[in-house]
Amino acid sequence: MQRSIKVFFFCFLFFYYLISYQKLYADKVIESQNLVKSLYNDLVATSMKEMSADEQEIELAQLFKKYADIPIIARAVLGKSWRTASTVQRTLFVEAFKKYISNKYGRQFSEFKGTTLKIIKSRDTLTKAGVLVSTVVIVPGNPSLKVVWQVSDGSGSLKLIDIRVEGISMLSTERQEFRSRLKKFDGSLGDLILDISEQ
Repeated sequence: MQRSIKVFFFCFLFFYYLISYQKLYADKVIESQNLVKSLYNDLVATSMKEMSADEQEIELAQLFKKYADIPIIARAVLGKSWRTASTVQRTLFVEAFKKYISNKYGRQFSEFKGTTLKIIKSRDTLTKAGVLVSTVVIVPGNPSLKVVWQVSDGSGSLKLIDIRVEGISMLSTERQEFRSRLKKFDGSLGDLILDISEQ
């Protein structure tokens, strides 16, 4: 009788945790999809506004702050140089990188005009890589684009950490770019920060 009770409670706990895990998995995927939809809608809404280049930069900086995990992206872009950087250097780089990215991608706002987003599938990698939300961006008069949005809760809340357009990763592209920049400055992080701050 006692053994039967133990087996019953074991089975009960097993199924309880299984159901809880499945719910947590589903919630994370749904929340990631909602974040992507919200970000995309904000990008489309912003692209419809008449703004100067400076205004676009400010607007994108606000969207990055709201939706993207800038510290994680900056750390990944900097690579091993991040590990040897001081706390002050890390802070300065994150701020400079935020402005650099906003300025660089702010010029692409107009590309969102008239487009629509369709979510194809989503997958939780069950790793630090987070959730991959696969979508198709429908562009009137042009071929559709396959875009994968990578969402992670590595900093405690779900944020965007990478975008792959037709297989090309923004994170990987920027990592290669900054690796070349560091070589140009003989590995000097201070010179790199100053360089991107002036752009």
